[in-house]
Amino acid sequence: MAVPLLRTLILYFAVVIAVRAMGKRQIGELDPSELVVTILVSDLAAVPMQDLGIPMFSGLVPIATLVALEILVSYVALKSRLFRRLLNGQPAIIIRGGLLDVKKLRQMRLTTDEIIETLRKQNVASVSDVKYGVIEPDGTLTVILKQPQQPVTAEMLGLTPKDTGLPLVVVSDGKLVARSLQLLRLDARDIENRLKNQSIALSEVFLMTLDDCGNSFIQRKGEA
Repeated sequence: MAVPLLRTLILYFAVVIAVRAMGKRQIGELDPSELVVTILVSDLAAVPMQDLGIPMFSGLVPIATLVALEILVSYVALKSRLFRRLLNGQPAIIIRGGLLDVKKLRQMRLTTDEIIETLRKQNVASVSDVKYGVIEPDGTLTVILKQPQQPVTAEMLGLTPKDTGLPLVVVSDGKLVARSLQLLRLDARDIENRLKNQSIALSEVFLMTLDDCGNSFIQRKGEA
C-alpha cells in the first residue's frame, strides 16, 4: 500500500514541476506544441501509477525529456519568427468592416454559429459592429469595434479620473503579507499607522489591499 502511494506522490509532484516549468497558461491558451506535451506528460505519468511492474524512472525520464524539449522549442521560437509561425500558426482576419470573410471561415472550418456565440460572450451585438475580428494562434477571437460602438473613455469626456495602481493583499486574516509589503516598499509600521489612523487594530482586519498610488480597501473580520 505504501509503495503505490509513494509512487503516486512522486509522479504527481513531477507532473506539477513539469507544468510549472512550461509556464502558467490556461488550457485554452496553450500553443499546439504545449498542448501536445501536456497530454503526453499526463499519459506518461499515469502508466507507472497504474502498473507497479513498470520502473518509475520509465515515466520520469520521458517526462523530463519532453519538458526539456518544450523549453528548447520555446527558446528557438522566441529567436525565430519563421519557426514560431510554422509551429503555432499566425493570426487570421475573419471579419473586416462588419462583414465575415467566408473564404477564411471555410479555410479554418469555423461556422457562423461559433462566431456569433463568441461575439455574444464579448458583449458584441452584431457582426456589423466589428471593424476587425482576428482569430489568434491560440484560437481566441480578438475584436476591434467600429468607432461608434467603442466604449466611452475618460479621455473622450475630457475627464481625469483618480489614478489607481495594482492592488496587493497586505493583510490577510489579521496577518501581514511580507512579499506585498516588499513590492510596495513599505514595512509593518506603515500599515499599522494606516490602520491606527482609522482606529482599526491589525488583528481586526480580515482583508486589506493597497496599491502603489495609496488606494486601500479594508474589510474587518465579521463583516459580510
